[in-house]
This record gives sequence, structure tokens and C-alpha cells, in this order.
Amino acid sequence: MLDDHGVPTVSITQVPEITELAKPSLSCFVAHPFGLTLGNIDDKDTQRAVLLAVFEAAYSDAPAGSIVDLGFAWELDDLRE
Repeated sequence: MLDDHGVPTVSITQVPEITELAKPSLSCFVAHPFGLTLGNIDDKDTQRAVLLAVFEAAYSDAPAGSIVDLGFAWELDDLRE
């Protein structure tokens, strides 16, 4: 509805297979663990980078229903460290 009026909508997903079923207008895939979608605690640089990439995707020419892989990957081996 908002998209029809020129206001882009975008969501962030960590499980693209489920997102495909919901068919959002545009979704951005971030390969981070649940609870740390934007990045690790106190990692302001990554958090900011993810948000800026999502905003950029919102204004891209990606067709409706797209899931855009933003290219972020989790680097830590153990979340308990």
C-alpha cells in the first residue's frame, strides 16, 4: 500500500526461505544470528553499515518481491565469547 504511493517499504530477513512465503514488497537478507540482526553488541560500525545498506536497497530498482542479499556474514565462531 505504501509502495503504491511512492513510499518504499523494506524488511530485514535472516531466513529468506520463510520470507519468500510471506512475499514482502522488498526484503534484505543479512546472514547474522537471531538477536544480532544488525551486528554484534557495541559494533556500531557494522550496525550502521547494515542500516545504510537497507536504506540503499529500499531506493534501488529491485523488483517487487525481491530478497536482496546485502553481503553481510557473521565472522565470530562462538557467540559466547
